[in-house]
Amino acid sequence: MKKQLLILTMMICVLGVQASIGDDKSENPKAINYKEVISNIEYPLECKEKGIEGQVLVTLKIDQNGKVINQHFEKYPCTDLRDAVKDILPKLNFEPAKNSKGEAVVGLIAVPVNFKLTI
Repeated sequence: MKKQLLILTMMICVLGVQASIGDDKSENPKAINYKEVISNIEYPLECKEKGIEGQVLVTLKIDQNGKVINQHFEKYPCTDLRDAVKDILPKLNFEPAKNSKGEAVVGLIAVPVNFKLTI
């Protein structure tokens, strides 16, 4: 049977905003086009052939203009899956985090991408 790509967990887990931890009126960074970008990830052929699945978790630091200024891959099952996620990061657009005054601030966001092969 032919294996097909299924990317699960189209969600973003927020780790927190640096400038406003504990501030109830602050807003975390938000991905604007997450589902669209994630749905277009190419599952690496070598990973398909070897049956490699799993979650890639990357923490992104987002500046006051909504641009990614730093990335750190927390976990990944193999470098090919990590690189597939790394390739799409420039396509993601973000609203910056905001402090309690509504001012844009630097924030952190964790982006999980689950790769799963189905039969």
